[in-house]
Amino acid sequence: MKKIAIIGDYNQNEESHCLIMESIKEAAEEIQGELKAQWIMSDALDVFREHLKLFDGFWFSPGSPYKDAKNVLSAIQYARENGVPALGTCAGFQHMVIEFARNVLGLYRADSEENDTECEDAVIVKLPHTLMNQKEQLEISDSNSILARTVGGNKFIGEYRCNYGFHEAYRSAFQNSDMIAAIVETKNGYLRGFELKAHPFFVGTLFIPQLDFRGDSSYRIIKSFVRVVLDMGKYVPVLDNEAADYEGTCSCTQKLRLTDSGRI
Repeated sequence: MKKIAIIGDYNQNEESHCLIMESIKEAAEEIQGELKAQWIMSDALDVFREHLKLFDGFWFSPGSPYKDAKNVLSAIQYARENGVPALGTCAGFQHMVIEFARNVLGLYRADSEENDTECEDAVIVKLPHTLMNQKEQLEISDSNSILARTVGGNKFIGEYRCNYGFHEAYRSAFQNSDMIAAIVETKNGYLRGFELKAHPFFVGTLFIPQLDFRGDSSYRIIKSFVRVVLDMGKYVPVLDNEAADYEGTCSCTQKLRLTDSGRI
């Protein structure tokens, strides 16, 4: 049975958290696969390779600052370097940007202003205007990307619950990397998401696709993520991560038994 780890600090009163499990369940039912979704708090995540390789996909959830951002960044690096499908929404997107800046662009002190107000390379900053409960018209830069093919075009609506976003001063360094397949941006050119090249599925979105639950726009991104997880064959991890200070425990687990397990 395939397994998705949802990494983040679960809050039962947070709509975007509750909708993650529902979204995975709905998408898997439509695809007719079988998978298990497990929520792991950031400060309870075991980042030893032997633990991370138990999962076939990672969803890095909204809700920042994380209790243990170091653990989250280690899991993101593992997923990126080992070809494990990964989706980061809101805070998950922000930490995907941080990990990429540190380990790909060489900005070793990159961080978010929310994590470190004196950060030397703040690739995530407080937005001049809040995006809390806001929607925007968005455009995908490459019509041949996974994102564009997933949403059925290069334009769609994104919905937010955030006050922090990408620091545009780092736009050229980020976008000009030969590892970026596509970006998602506003009509005014503000970066709101990205997709990596040469990876089965590595997508970060500042907008929250689960808020489009059962919709026909950004919600399709979740369905694409779940499909890739179910279709993935075995992979062999090659990244030796350092051990974290915490042992992994699960705060929320949901087993999704569906009509056809033939993909597994």
